[in-house]
Amino acid sequence: MRPSGLPDGEPGGTSTGTGAGRPGPLPVVPTMWQSVQRVMRAFDALLSEHGGSWQVWHILLALHQGTPATQRELAHAVGIREATLTHHLRGMEDRGLVVRTREETNRRVQRIEVTEAGETLYRELKSAAIAFDRTLRRAIGADEAAVDAFLDTIGRIAESVPDRGNGPVPEGWPGNRPT
Repeated sequence: MRPSGLPDGEPGGTSTGTGAGRPGPLPVVPTMWQSVQRVMRAFDALLSEHGGSWQVWHILLALHQGTPATQRELAHAVGIREATLTHHLRGMEDRGLVVRTREETNRRVQRIEVTEAGETLYRELKSAAIAFDRTLRRAIGADEAAVDAFLDTIGRIAESVPDRGNGPVPEGWPGNRPT
């Protein structure tokens, strides 16, 4: 998957200065972006077949991994703005997957609970996500060491760039694992 439209002499272009027409090294960002986009489209399509989406899965997963206490904490946990999360939660609430309640002492604070329908969908999406993960792991390598090395590399790449307001890499994610 070679990115197109790169000028000659640039990383990933058609020349490296060592001979006309020779391809240069693949540029990291476009290559990563195209790869991630392809994988995420396939993952989202799979989740859609099971009645969900990447966004719904990500929210349900975060709610099952320690249940963020408030909508603000959930937005931080999934790495999106509160307004964007509100949009997703409204749709999930309309489908009966979650219920939002306001705190008595501070009406601006909302808590989110997964309903029985949300629990059922979570289990269905979890099975699909596990199967998808197995497919990706097979593509990475036959053994767990190859998978760990790949995930650690991705984590190091993420940690190597300055934080531009995205927040820290969550604890336990690649590149932020205890050594």
